[in-house]
Amino acid sequence: MENKRVQYIDAWRFFAIALVIISHLIEFSHPFYKETWPGLIWRIHPLGRLGVHIFFCLSGYVICRGMLNESGTYGSVSLRGFYVRRVFRILPPLAFYMAFIGVMVAFGIFEAAPSQFGQAAAFLCNIEYLGNCGWYFGHTWSLAFEEQFYLVFPVLFSVMALAQKRGRLLVLVLVLSAAAILMRLLSLPDSAYYLSIFAYMLWGCLYAFFEDVLQPVLRRMPIMCWLGIGATLLATNFVALPANVVNFVYPAIAPLAICALVFGTPLRHPLVRRIFFDWRLVYLGQVSYTVYLWQQVATNDYGFDSPLVAVMLMVFVFGLAHLSYKFFEMPLVRIGRALSSQKTRTGTSTPAVFTNAQRIHSDQSLDELKC
Repeated sequence: MENKRVQYIDAWRFFAIALVIISHLIEFSHPFYKETWPGLIWRIHPLGRLGVHIFFCLSGYVICRGMLNESGTYGSVSLRGFYVRRVFRILPPLAFYMAFIGVMVAFGIFEAAPSQFGQAAAFLCNIEYLGNCGWYFGHTWSLAFEEQFYLVFPVLFSVMALAQKRGRLLVLVLVLSAAAILMRLLSLPDSAYYLSIFAYMLWGCLYAFFEDVLQPVLRRMPIMCWLGIGATLLATNFVALPANVVNFVYPAIAPLAICALVFGTPLRHPLVRRIFFDWRLVYLGQVSYTVYLWQQVATNDYGFDSPLVAVMLMVFVFGLAHLSYKFFEMPLVRIGRALSSQKTRTGTSTPAVFTNAQRIHSDQSLDELKC
């Protein structure tokens, strides 16, 4: 069962990255799209945002589920082990990407300022007043949100004893969502959006905390209801909503709807099951982190005559992601897992109450399944 859950989550990663790629290809890669379908661009742009929001929900779930498994197995969560795993999973692919951009800038092929390198490396591209990170690092705004979440939430998990007092997380989510709504009402959209992003991740966490209660309910959801949630999410991204509706949709309703869509996936339905357990989609979801980093290079407008050049570049990106994942990322992930595993066990005498298979899934959730 654990393996199946990982598979359908990875399939969702593929669909999320597909939304981002479609958005960037049509909006940025070539003027052909603007000339052919001039009214399409502003409707396509929100699809990329929806894809990233799905990533946030998945990320919160995966991280919190892994922490709960570790807490159940060893009696506590090793913060040092958690950060070791994060470093070995996140930094090497990003460093490789940044090194490539640096070489291209040095040869005068790309343009990027030193401050943009520094801001991206510090995971601060989501703080607009610090400066614009430019095209080649602008997409790391989403990584910045995730890293800031990873920096704070594990500490809260331990200090607030969330594993034992899971109702406290519900209070935290509601307070954060209410604060985001208040910021919008006070005409502070940037602050509201900043808070609402963490709400997406915390709603994913909340599902992990109450999975034993929520999973049976969501899995009984009729498939037409599930399809209706997905259609509604798409529709809200294709229309211009009134400001008073936006004030409530994005901070509170959208995160809940996305989590219901993802975790309510009707796997009992043969066709849905076949799609979400397709090994090709699952694998493409597994390599989505590297694809997300490099798609920014592929979807830039380089002035080529044909818009198909960007599509061919995306094919190259997926090939690069496969090689990177197999020969570069996963060996480092295994090193990080081994180091964190040793640290986790140091001084821990709590007997394991989870099975070995569950412990392995916990490790994979933290290391291999990066959103």
